[in-house]
Amino acid sequence: MQSGKAISKADGQGARAFTLTELIVLVAVITVLAFCLLPALARTNPDTRAFQCLNNQRQLARAWRLYADDSNDRLCGIIFMMSITANDVRRPWVQGWLTWDTRFDNTNTVFLTDPRYASIATYLGRDAQVFKCPADKFVSTVQRNLGWRQRARSVSGNCFVGANGLNPGLADPAYVSPAKWAEFINPKPSETWLFMDEHPDSMNDPVLISPRANEWIDIPSNLHDGGAGVAYADGSAE
Repeated sequence: MQSGKAISKADGQGARAFTLTELIVLVAVITVLAFCLLPALARTNPDTRAFQCLNNQRQLARAWRLYADDSNDRLCGIIFMMSITANDVRRPWVQGWLTWDTRFDNTNTVFLTDPRYASIATYLGRDAQVFKCPADKFVSTVQRNLGWRQRARSVSGNCFVGANGLNPGLADPAYVSPAKWAEFINPKPSETWLFMDEHPDSMNDPVLISPRANEWIDIPSNLHDGGAGVAYADGSAE
């Protein structure tokens, strides 16, 4: 029969606690690992602004195609100009020239939503937000001092797609310039970009001029993890 004396472990066999130095090292290691993992985890979070941007691009592409369907296959105009003309015979998709000063076009959404100035306005329910990348909130100091929070447009059209009125000096035989839907043969609609978010610093007219020879005239945006929203003539976007 066992005695009532408590049985204890022999000296040296019990659990050993962390020393203060070991705890400090452990906390430091965990902190370093957290700093390494947080940027990677952040990139896995859904970018709601990017999703909205792509949705806007798809809507623009659909409206562009609907206009062609209702216009005997003719594409809306892509024109390079500072002047604003109501009921322009070239039927530009939108009008307006954006700047960093106080020019009226910077905030005037009429040039985007009124069919007299924008040939695809009717097919978009006259919604001005479709033309704006939600990540583009850039304004100049003078514009901010006036209370402006953003400019009216972030999207530009392919300068070589549409019944365009480009300056002849910008013409380039390296690019095909379809004026009707039936002319999308090579490249095909799925291989032809139609609309793109343009970088705020090069945004002005409603066209993004494709690279020529050894230079970029206009620059794509980089507001979505270094990328820009792009719509294609077949209605897709990426």
